[in-house]
Amino acid sequence: MPPHHRTRMAPEARRNLILDVTAQLVTSEGVSAVSMERVGREAKVSKALVYNYFPSRNHLLQALLMRENRAYQVQQIKAAETATDLETMVRVTTRAYLDQISAKGVLLERLMAEPAIAKAMSEIELEGRQQTIDYLLSRVNADHGLSEPLARMMVEVCLGITGAGGAYLDRTGCNIDLLEDMVSDMILASLRITQERHHLWRQGSEST
Repeated sequence: MPPHHRTRMAPEARRNLILDVTAQLVTSEGVSAVSMERVGREAKVSKALVYNYFPSRNHLLQALLMRENRAYQVQQIKAAETATDLETMVRVTTRAYLDQISAKGVLLERLMAEPAIAKAMSEIELEGRQQTIDYLLSRVNADHGLSEPLARMMVEVCLGITGAGGAYLDRTGCNIDLLEDMVSDMILASLRITQERHHLWRQGSEST
C-alpha cells in the first residue's frame, strides 16, 4: 500500500479550523474549557501550532469574537443591499440580526462576558456600528427627508429596539418570526410618526 500522506491545509483554513473548534468549546462547555492544549487536541494539531496562529488564549478568544462580529456585519450589509425600499431594509436587517442571535447567541454572550475579550472588541465594534449607522442614515434621509440630527437620533434609538429584541430572543427562545414582525413594526411606526411630526414642525416654522 502507498504511504498515507496527511493533506496540508492552507494557513487560513487551518486558522479557521482552530477558531471553529474554539467556538464549539465555548458554546458547549463555556470559556473556561478553552486552553491552547485542549484546542490543539480537538483540532488534531499540536499546541505549538495553535500558538503559531494565536500568541495567547486571549488572542484566540478575541480573534473568534472579531470573526463572528465581522461575519455578521457582512451578512447585514448584504441583506440591506437587497432591499429596494426602507421598509424592506428594516425587515431584512432585523431578521439578519435575530438570525445571528438565534444561531450564535450563547457563543457571543459567553465571549462578551469576559472583560479582557470584550474590551479588545470595543473599538472594532464601535467602528462597525458607525458604518451601520452611516448606511442607515443615508437610507432614512433618502426615504423620509428628516434632518441629519433627527435621522441620527432615530437610527440609534431604532438600533436599540433591535438590540432589545435580540436580548429577548436569547433569553426566552421565543418565536423568531413573531419577534421579527414586532420589532420591524415598532421601528417603522416610529419612523412614520417622527416623519409626520417633523413635517408639521417645519410647516409651523415656515408659516411664522
